[in-house]
Amino acid sequence: MQKNEIRFRSFGKACRIAIGGSHDGDYDLLALCQEELARLEEKFSTHLPSSIPSQINQSSGTGAYIPLDAEALSLFHYVDALWDESKHIFDPTTRIISDCYDSSGKLLASQDQLGKILKLVGWRDLEITSKGAHLANAGMLIDLNSCVQPYALDSLRKILLKYGVENALIEMDQDVVTIGKQPDGANWLVGVRVPQGSSAAIVRLKLNHKGFALRGDFEQITLHNGERFGRALSPVDGQAIPGLLSVIVIAENCLTACSAASIARLKTEATGLKWLEALGLPWMAVDRQLKCHGPLARKA
Repeated sequence: MQKNEIRFRSFGKACRIAIGGSHDGDYDLLALCQEELARLEEKFSTHLPSSIPSQINQSSGTGAYIPLDAEALSLFHYVDALWDESKHIFDPTTRIISDCYDSSGKLLASQDQLGKILKLVGWRDLEITSKGAHLANAGMLIDLNSCVQPYALDSLRKILLKYGVENALIEMDQDVVTIGKQPDGANWLVGVRVPQGSSAAIVRLKLNHKGFALRGDFEQITLHNGERFGRALSPVDGQAIPGLLSVIVIAENCLTACSAASIARLKTEATGLKWLEALGLPWMAVDRQLKCHGPLARKA
């Protein structure tokens, strides 16, 4: 299959955009997509001190409000809806809790220190008014990268569709969105790792004109008293959530897939599985015993 593509990094992640068919103007479209990703990264990435979330973090507890344009306001309202839908478990202010753990998931802080940190957690303490956004308490932090990245991929997809592109794949780390099939009629396929005995295997999932998101990694866990835990942390007690280790969802767009996978992973294991079953979307999840569940697992 002929295609034009670029590979680069954005939001600190590996990205790839492939336009199938090799038409005139593809390279201009690829450059346009790269420019759009750079714009969104500059505007929303917490890795950059000038971004809107970083400015909100820097002004926490000062009484200063950071202005939000229509795009930013829409994104914040979307995150607020996720917070509400998840019964307040999906909380972008939990970023500060991760500083209490090392790279292996071991708690470094004392319980007293963790308790003090938890006082700085709470999406409800983000104030949004006509003046903009402000975090009520000094030291609070928000991180919207997990939502901005799939939003960015959906934005690129809209650009390509606007210019008549019929075959494309856009991916950033664990998020993917496609347009149509490949030009030769073959399916767009996404490879994912699944448990197989004491190791892992690769399965390929069909992804035509859909969005894909993977949240959690069953190969990066924390062991506590012989039990497996993922790296998702509770905003209530700061401890690892006894939930699903990995969740994959396929939906009409990447942001919807990301939202569903994120919320399911933050619920307790049994609740997360029931919630995914009720969604009616293609999904797969790995539980704490490394067993796969869901319609995509049965087809794998």
